[in-house]
Amino acid sequence: MTKKMSESFNNLENSGKMPSKQLGFNRVLDGLKKRQLLLDFHFDKAAEVYEPIRNIGVGAFGIVCEAVETTSNNKVAIKKISHASATPTLARRTLREIRVLRYIKHENIVSLRDIFRTPGALGIDVYLVMDLMEGSLHQVIYNENQPLEDELIAYFLYQLLRGLKYIHSAGIAHRDLKPSNLLVNSDCRLRIADFGMAKLASKGHFDEAEEHCFYMTQHVSTLPYRAPELLFVMPEHGTAVDMWAVGCILAEMLLKRELFPGRNVSGQIKILLNSLGKPSDKLLNQIRCEKTRRLIEHFHDACRREWEHVLFVPDRVVSESCLDLMSQLVALDADDRIDIHQAINHPFITSFDFYVPLESSCPFKVKMDMADVEKLSHQGLTEALIQDVRSAESYTSGSNLLQRGPSWYQNAFKLDQDAAMRDIDFHRQRTPFRSIY
Repeated sequence: MTKKMSESFNNLENSGKMPSKQLGFNRVLDGLKKRQLLLDFHFDKAAEVYEPIRNIGVGAFGIVCEAVETTSNNKVAIKKISHASATPTLARRTLREIRVLRYIKHENIVSLRDIFRTPGALGIDVYLVMDLMEGSLHQVIYNENQPLEDELIAYFLYQLLRGLKYIHSAGIAHRDLKPSNLLVNSDCRLRIADFGMAKLASKGHFDEAEEHCFYMTQHVSTLPYRAPELLFVMPEHGTAVDMWAVGCILAEMLLKRELFPGRNVSGQIKILLNSLGKPSDKLLNQIRCEKTRRLIEHFHDACRREWEHVLFVPDRVVSESCLDLMSQLVALDADDRIDIHQAINHPFITSFDFYVPLESSCPFKVKMDMADVEKLSHQGLTEALIQDVRSAESYTSGSNLLQRGPSWYQNAFKLDQDAAMRDIDFHRQRTPFRSIY
């Protein structure tokens, strides 16, 4: 990281929109102020290992606070997932995140340091202790006082691709990449976070249970970053959904706005087709949703625009190598998209001196335990979640998981099943909870 890039990034601290050294994480978003009393961080951790300092962020399924580990005086981030077992959606997201992060250890992926739980009014509250980062890429992009030069954009993109290569090599697709899920520090370090939507990257997979929600809701990846195969209700193409999101993030750093800013599914499809043109007949034949196919055919005269026009920014010249990378990332047909290995070795990345060839890959595949998450009933998800959290609690006893590596979790499954079932019964006594997030 050059001195110039570091100084440029540090302008964040002087922004009127980001008044604190923590890149503007001092207050809860205005639209969520009414919920603030419900989103507290009171918990009873044995020996008070962690002392919460302040809330630093609110997401769709949880709240994050800055805390200090009292034994070491190190600062950490604690993500609280309230009522984690109350609905299948919450339980599945929490279980996915735990089961991915327990294996993954990479400098461009947020690290899971500890897990614990407390009884909640409606089930259990789960706490994930992770690295404390100063802000998100979303805050960097929308800081008016922060210029994003090509070198800084490429450096952020390179780190995203490094972390993504490690994830993909483990057989996992993130499926919810967006600037707010990419955490950053003032030294320009970037880490990928939020694995609640992660799945096994199986090409050709189609989840019949999700067919309806792909079209009617926004629970499967955030709409402006959602790949066409998800948007059009098609068989997934594994990790290609992440490569599409990478292209959208690259464009957002260049434009300082979303590339495809749709607010509903039909609007998103219209924006895509007006930029990328009508899908091929091959692609249309793969679309299972008749309503989606009719909507696409309505835009029969949609024409593809050249990338130099799509990425036009006054007083900025987008390089040919950047335009070429964009065209290969943001392709309607997943088969036409480049994979992570091609992207990380693209000239737009390799032309800078921070590039290092032969980036590391995950030495193992994450298989059965992730596949099980998608098949479990609500009761099964609740039981598995409690079992996973109890395993971590009993094995680590508050110690740092990073010191143990992936084996900490695999060695911790000798559980007291009766005790786990008592927790499940505690959950069942409560009225089904509808998430406030």
